[in-house]
Amino acid sequence: MSGVRLPRLPLPGPRRAFTPLAGAGWTFALFLLEQICAGVTEEARPGAFTDIVSRAACVVLATSILCFLMVRVYAPEGSLRDVFGFRWPGWGTTVRLPLCALAGAALRPAMSTLDDKIVARWPVDAEAVEGMQKILTHSSRVELIVAIFVVIPIARELFFRGILYGELRRSTPALSAITSSAILFAAFTFEPREIPSALLLGLAFAVMREGAGTVLAPIAGQLGFWAVDAVPFLRGADPNADVVYPTKWLAGGVAAAVVILDGLAFRRAPEEAADDYAS
Repeated sequence: MSGVRLPRLPLPGPRRAFTPLAGAGWTFALFLLEQICAGVTEEARPGAFTDIVSRAACVVLATSILCFLMVRVYAPEGSLRDVFGFRWPGWGTTVRLPLCALAGAALRPAMSTLDDKIVARWPVDAEAVEGMQKILTHSSRVELIVAIFVVIPIARELFFRGILYGELRRSTPALSAITSSAILFAAFTFEPREIPSALLLGLAFAVMREGAGTVLAPIAGQLGFWAVDAVPFLRGADPNADVVYPTKWLAGGVAAAVVILDGLAFRRAPEEAADDYAS
């Protein structure tokens, strides 16, 4: 994007190296743990699988357990603030956060259209559609918005662009960390139809993380991305209604997102980036 050569950041002290293969293992472990939590919840309370509040609680619980284990293995002496990247980008650069939210919102029309075209070519099976209908029917609008558009996206960012990206970045160059985390984020869906858009979003959110030096940036991007759906839904729109975006909206949104991401990508001095991962 910027042509700047990216330095390899040194791994400090005896801290255990975190490889992309290790990231794949932890990602698969998170997937399995979420399924176990959902299964146990369903056994204890039949029907919980279609309750979005229970689903979100399982995501938060599984993510918390995996993150705790990763901290114990890779950063037992580190601060949680550094491990997860909870850094405020500085008062002089706080504009990065709303820009990330804007980039996320700008990408939503294109990603939604891409998903729709894939589903039109390879339709979702009736059982999956029925399951989603049950979730929409058994949950209130507020529950759906808080769980799907806020809680679950934040949990995903804390894992993929928080601890996982931070540990990858301490052991590998920026481009490797960005690419690896995006691939793992896409693979985590375990749904082939969702992988293309998830991969593109994973790359965008990882660039936000690298460019701003804080997990707050991709969290803002996620919230902006889902706000495009959440705001109309909260105002009473039908969640099952097909939304067709004009071509100029798609092109304009992608162009705006690329400009913003290019402005964020790797604009910090190498020594500033090194400080972020020297803990």
